[in-house]
Amino acid sequence: MLAGDIEDMVQWDANDLGEVTLHVPLFAEALPFVLFPADGAQPDVTEKMAATIGDILALSPEHLRQVKDMLWDEANFAFQVADYGVEPEEGETSLEAHLREFGITNPEEAYAKSRIKAIHVADGFSGRFAEVKVATGAENLISVIVRNGRIIDWDNDGTYLGWFDEDEQAAAKKRARVIGA
Repeated sequence: MLAGDIEDMVQWDANDLGEVTLHVPLFAEALPFVLFPADGAQPDVTEKMAATIGDILALSPEHLRQVKDMLWDEANFAFQVADYGVEPEEGETSLEAHLREFGITNPEEAYAKSRIKAIHVADGFSGRFAEVKVATGAENLISVIVRNGRIIDWDNDGTYLGWFDEDEQAAAKKRARVIGA
């Protein structure tokens, strides 16, 4: 897709954020894309934004396994670092109790209990970045990070994408430090 083709479909708001809804083959559904121009830039679709949108649209359903694995990882992480008030049954760990209570016992269930909300496209970084915003089965809002057409990591909503220009596994490394892995 070319920037001009996308620009014709985008609605810009008073905050200079653009929105367009497109069918995303990876998720087999139409999703809103929210476009964030670089700081100080005009509200226009740049060639880099268009390329990033093209990156997302080029991700085939075969990449869904990676997303499901990330959502499974998120559930396991969330239930290790936070207590949602689930009491373990006899012989059960707190993690096992939370996974049971939330009905998440594998990547498929983690994905089924989650909802893809939107895709944010950020201009203004070295790489081409998109964040797939997901309301997870663990009741968190996260971003699955896509950089230069590749799904690279996940992090909490509001993550700083510049970290991923420096290290594509920046969030994974931070999570490992938190849980002592």
